[in-house]
Amino acid sequence: MKSSSFQTNAARLMFAALSTAGVFAVANLTGCTDPPPPPPPPVVYEAPAPPPPPELTSIAELMSKYDIDQRVNLPENLAPSSDVERIAVLKFFDAFARGNVETLKPMMVGPDQFQLDGLVESGAFAKNVAGITRIDVRCGSQEGNACSLAVFHIADGFQPQLWVYNASDDSVEFDAVATPPAIMEKLSGDNWIAAWYDILKLELAKANEPDEVVAVVQQDFTPEETEVASAGDSGAPAAAPAGPGKRAPGAPINAPRAPGFGNK
Repeated sequence: MKSSSFQTNAARLMFAALSTAGVFAVANLTGCTDPPPPPPPPVVYEAPAPPPPPELTSIAELMSKYDIDQRVNLPENLAPSSDVERIAVLKFFDAFARGNVETLKPMMVGPDQFQLDGLVESGAFAKNVAGITRIDVRCGSQEGNACSLAVFHIADGFQPQLWVYNASDDSVEFDAVATPPAIMEKLSGDNWIAAWYDILKLELAKANEPDEVVAVVQQDFTPEETEVASAGDSGAPAAAPAGPGKRAPGAPINAPRAPGFGNK
């Protein structure tokens, strides 16, 4: 009897254990699972950093490397921002300092080459460059143009000239800008290139103004008979019709136009 009762109790305990395990298993399958992981953060695409600017060679190094005449003075803070432009500017003014027409001419635009030929043939070029004691150069940008302004020290005087230029590995081209009268007396401030452009615009505007507006005194030469006849119709004297090539009395006179300011 005791053995049978013991077996019965053992069976009950085993059944209870299996039932409890089943409950836990069902609970785990239904509501006690781990929450899903959070979604990954959105991918942010950043633009790649711009490449670093090319390293510049100092003006002193370039002058030594290309044997630039020491009379050419181009300060580091007023020099172009690329080696190609720096070399082009230094070689251009070195050719002036040395009077080297063979190097200088191919670096100029066609109209400036033509003027250079005239100066060489007349002997004026050799005479002027022989007196050069210093060439002060400054570079910058104005209205989208790369510019180079040089002040030539010749004997006891100064001769300024402004160029716009394009320089690449394949070609170099300098184009002279018009020089207003007495420009050296008018340049001021830190940016002489911008000042040059402003002065040139004022000169161009002034050149387009009429020299003088002539006021012509009007005089009526209408025959007396015509005046009487017209007076009978409208009560006021009528003007005589203008013949071919004649201006009717009272018509305005167009102001004469002054010649434009040349670029060269």
